[in-house]
Amino acid sequence: MIHIMKLKEQYFNYIRYGTKEYEIRLNDEKRKNIKIGDFIEFQKEPFLEEKMLIMVDDILYYDNFNELFKNINIEFLADSSITKKQLNADLENFYSIEKQKEYGVVAIKLRKDIVINNSSINNISYNDNIFDILKNNYYSFDCWFDKMKSNNIDIFYTKKDNNMTSIMMLKLGETDSQQFLEKGNILKIRTLLVTDKNKGIGKMYLSIVDNIAICNSIDYIYLTIKNDNKELIDFIRRYGYKEYNQYNDEFVYYKELK
Repeated sequence: MIHIMKLKEQYFNYIRYGTKEYEIRLNDEKRKNIKIGDFIEFQKEPFLEEKMLIMVDDILYYDNFNELFKNINIEFLADSSITKKQLNADLENFYSIEKQKEYGVVAIKLRKDIVINNSSINNISYNDNIFDILKNNYYSFDCWFDKMKSNNIDIFYTKKDNNMTSIMMLKLGETDSQQFLEKGNILKIRTLLVTDKNKGIGKMYLSIVDNIAICNSIDYIYLTIKNDNKELIDFIRRYGYKEYNQYNDEFVYYKELK
């Protein structure tokens, strides 16, 4: 499941660029639904346009924030540049002592080795190295890229040393496909490419796809794969995708959810 949390820019950046690896909140009804293995989509205030998805690695429970502070160092809760007293004062602006007594508090440990960013493709550089692979494989890449930008398509991606190491793009409510002819509510994986291998990134992407599909009552998920891309074919087969047909020089694979 994907849970959405809004963060002040300061705390958003502590996660993305700093040492913060726990998100601490009141253990209210919303937080009680979070499970290990779920994803949290953090949205940076005030515009909520910059987002990142991180998997929940562990969940710790405490009676109040003061008890929590005794067990986790400040640099893992926020940043070493602020004190626990300052952080507690900030938290109490949102969560009163009375609310802490009523619900308790929770420290959600984040799996920070893989941070999946979510942004408009208009914020992504055409010259990023990862697109060289697509340019070589698809002669009409430039037209496709321009179309994605004109439609302001969302893109999921990971980065390392300022270069993207994976990308995924989706299309909800596919209705005009010549590649997949089943009727129903359809989700297409437009693009799935991972260059940073053996980190579990592809598995996390497919978990995100499944979560989005469930939240949107999707009947089928499908994607097309070049005939010679045996690595991707073998990968998605392991996660329940089956061959549907062949369309030109691509295989069509799908998973039924209904």
